[in-house]
Amino acid sequence: MELPSLLGTSFACDCGRTHHVPVRRFLYQVGVLGALPQIVREDGGGSACTVIVADTRTWEIGGQQVANALKEAESRVARVIVPDPPQRGPAAHASRAGRPRDDHGPVCDDVTVRALVERLRGERPGLVVAVGSGVINDLSKWAAFQLGVPYVVVATAASMNGYASANVAPTIEGVKVLIEARAPTAVLAEPAVLEQAPHEMTAAGFGDTIAKHQSGADWVMNRFLSDEYYCRFCAGLITDIEPLYLDRPEDIRDGRPRAVQGLFEALFWTGMAMTLVGTSVPASGGEHLFSHTLDMMAQVQGESHDLHGRQVGIGTLLSAALYQRVLVLESPALGSLPPSIDEHLWSVPSVAAAVTEQYESKKQRWGPIRQKIAQRDGWDRLRATLAAEVKSPETIRTWLRRAGAAARPADIGCSRERVRSAILHMHEIRKRFTIVDLAWLAGVLPGSADDLIDQWLA
Repeated sequence: MELPSLLGTSFACDCGRTHHVPVRRFLYQVGVLGALPQIVREDGGGSACTVIVADTRTWEIGGQQVANALKEAESRVARVIVPDPPQRGPAAHASRAGRPRDDHGPVCDDVTVRALVERLRGERPGLVVAVGSGVINDLSKWAAFQLGVPYVVVATAASMNGYASANVAPTIEGVKVLIEARAPTAVLAEPAVLEQAPHEMTAAGFGDTIAKHQSGADWVMNRFLSDEYYCRFCAGLITDIEPLYLDRPEDIRDGRPRAVQGLFEALFWTGMAMTLVGTSVPASGGEHLFSHTLDMMAQVQGESHDLHGRQVGIGTLLSAALYQRVLVLESPALGSLPPSIDEHLWSVPSVAAAVTEQYESKKQRWGPIRQKIAQRDGWDRLRATLAAEVKSPETIRTWLRRAGAAARPADIGCSRERVRSAILHMHEIRKRFTIVDLAWLAGVLPGSADDLIDQWLA
């Protein structure tokens, strides 16, 4: 099945569900902004106002060009520039090896979206046009959903897989959560803009995309252990695209057009897989918990963190290393989760309460999962099932290095102590069972944390 033919359609899948593809246009081409007037006329419902949402950087990159293109539409055009938050803490002033930080621009949180919704409401838009990547896309998606209006996105970097996703991953009261919104009606990208984006952002997209190889194994594991819904079509949606950037990862490092286009298409369709399934499971598993935990630790401690995809790439390496350690065990003595979260780490009361809720939900699933594994041949069947799904840590590390992506904690400004703390607490923040929990169950964690850091993350 040709992927472009799925846009705007519904189709019956072998998984037993009928999938609905809400994105009607995915355009990656020179002069793509020329399509905007027609999109406004078709998707804006004849509204008198189209609102462009950007931050100060993405407005300079593409916002004015979008505004110029929209002059041909029969719609008033307004703009909303999402402001940068005030710098906080000593880390905000640090300059360490020129690392890209994820706190120099707007943040996707409950405070920011409330302000954005109020500003948009004042314009009474019929269509929101997001110009940006991760945060701007998520904020626009979230705000447009709350207002009940459609949105489209003009991408400025191949940096993350949320463009076609219906989900938003904001921070609410200090906690990274996942909420459901609505996917865009169109995703547009000008090739030259993405090819000229900062390499760190493209490499972040690379890290976010290769996570699929580990999250897919977590998905298969949950199907085996808990009879969770699984869709083979969605799990393999980007298989034919991957050679464009995985056969020669250095093409991502060098910004070669074919590789950047392949990466962006993979990011788009990975996000679409999440939309088709209705959750983030096709593209987010234990490896994403590493990044989310670092973000939450930074929030609690008033410090900064790196780009999501750069952190996820390292989390993917960690996940692969955990799978490698777990799958060589022949008959592990099954352990238990720690009885409670570390309230000292999650020192903000609202954060501690939210983490506790997730953790207690996970503990309720622990008994049935132990029983499934303890069945005759249960462990051996689980090992055989998962071994066919995962990539080795050697492969993941090679991909990251060849692509010029972050491959070790030092690349994202994390000390050994901070990484160790994330590894030992990342199982606390989500109720879903992942390789991190399996590593605790099999006795790999907590005892092997230092050894894993020395072997793979030093």
